[in-house]
Amino acid sequence: MNGELYAYSALDSTGAKVRGEIAAIGEQEACRALSARGLTPLKVAIKRKRGPLFSTQRVTTRDVADVTRELAVLIEARIPLARSLLSIAEQESKAALASMVRSIATAIEAGEPLTRAIEPYRDVFGEVYIETLRAAEKSGNLAQVMGYLAELLDRQIESSQQLKRAMTYPVIVLSVVVAAVAVIVVFVVPKFAATFGAQGVELPTITKWVQVLGESIKAFWWAYLGGLGVLAAAAIGYAKSPDGRDFFERLLLRIPYIGSIVVSSTVAQLTRVMSIGLSSGLGLIESIELGGRASGRSVIRAECDGVASDLRGGQELAGSLQETRYLPPFAKRMLVAGKDSTELSRACDIVAKHFDRETSHLTKNINTVIEPLLTVAMAGIVLLVALSVFLPMWQMVKIKH
Repeated sequence: MNGELYAYSALDSTGAKVRGEIAAIGEQEACRALSARGLTPLKVAIKRKRGPLFSTQRVTTRDVADVTRELAVLIEARIPLARSLLSIAEQESKAALASMVRSIATAIEAGEPLTRAIEPYRDVFGEVYIETLRAAEKSGNLAQVMGYLAELLDRQIESSQQLKRAMTYPVIVLSVVVAAVAVIVVFVVPKFAATFGAQGVELPTITKWVQVLGESIKAFWWAYLGGLGVLAAAAIGYAKSPDGRDFFERLLLRIPYIGSIVVSSTVAQLTRVMSIGLSSGLGLIESIELGGRASGRSVIRAECDGVASDLRGGQELAGSLQETRYLPPFAKRMLVAGKDSTELSRACDIVAKHFDRETSHLTKNINTVIEPLLTVAMAGIVLLVALSVFLPMWQMVKIKH
């Protein structure tokens, strides 16, 4: 029997609480199987297995984009959702992807809505995907939204590839420079310093600092590595918390150029979902809230919730938008220009297309910003190391003359 593994907690005939795992096709079947065993289910949830980080069977963003595009075509052809998913699973050669799609289809056949069916795979689809689908379910415009999501994922993949290509050269250069500087600081400068000291040369302050740093790294390299590991783990753990996520998002938005890329991509996603909601008959307040959730950024979502709250309180859209901090002026002007749902939907679509182009342009030209900064940083590091070596040489020459 093909199915998923579910973790459960239940009460046995004596009222004692028991926990375990059970294989079943869908949550309802798992509950029926537990009842047949004489257990009263309290909680049943699919047990997700985290695959290896590098695996040919790992479901990728490209896989999700391909499935989404196929599903959009099948829905457009008025084929039922569960049957469409099953047909995709039958033709899929990647076992992990086929199993995931089949599990989603089974949940839908059991009466679950699409967003509830894919919720166990949130780490695969992402919050933006799920919240956008939630807007589609409320508006009844699933086929159009599926097509949009496929395009969105394609743009994300393209942007990711552009960033990787842009970062390859700087990362290689920076790695080589860091390795060379580490060798000079740890091995070369301390030997030079010892030689100069034996000649009676008073070492400059900068040379003493570099010498102490090199000797410290050489003697306690394990402590430095451990400290970096602890800092990295603490940063990752903090970033996963709500407060940490807000902190790093605000920090990211303050970084020149990078913040512009983040804002552009986020506003494009926000306004696209608003356009879908408005064109499908949803109200302005609900569309703004859905767009905020679909933006994928907690700070943007908080601003959207604030705008929605102001609108419920009777405030005009123009006044409420002026209080937002991260929404660009062009987006504010276009949204205020829409007088009814049809015009506002069209305005949102224009804003989304504008910031899609802006995101693509910024991403393609990121290398032109990184290379000068990298050159200045490398020059500073090389100058620091060079001064720590050559200053004692000049003093030694003066002593001999």
